[in-house]
Amino acid sequence: MKNDNANAREDAEILFANERFYAAFAGGDEAAMVALWAEDGAVCCLHPGWEPLQNRREIMASWSAILQSPPPVTCVAPSVLSLGPEAAAVICWEQIGDNFLIATNLYRWQRDAWRIVHHQAGPVNGRPPDALIAAARSQTAN
Repeated sequence: MKNDNANAREDAEILFANERFYAAFAGGDEAAMVALWAEDGAVCCLHPGWEPLQNRREIMASWSAILQSPPPVTCVAPSVLSLGPEAAAVICWEQIGDNFLIATNLYRWQRDAWRIVHHQAGPVNGRPPDALIAAARSQTAN
């Protein structure tokens, strides 16, 4: 069993992978997005309003299209849910302009890094507290 320091370090690594995902998304960085997705095993992507994409080739094609004109997306209030020694979920809000989605990003430890294996974003009632929105804006400004 991991100690609290090991858990905190792992959570930080997962959150860093999630930050890289949103940086690639907002920045239109297709090469970074490709590098973040798992190359082995099952993957799935559920973009809002799209049919489920369940193979890497289709998922990468979808991101290629989206990243041609990426929305100004910001990740707000991410939290890690450990799913065992080699898997984790990040639950967060996605802010696009004045609108919010709720997202789940699943990560698996693969090839010495946390790789995304599932992304789902969809509509949500409400919004995160204003303090969390302000904190996300200040992080992306740095």
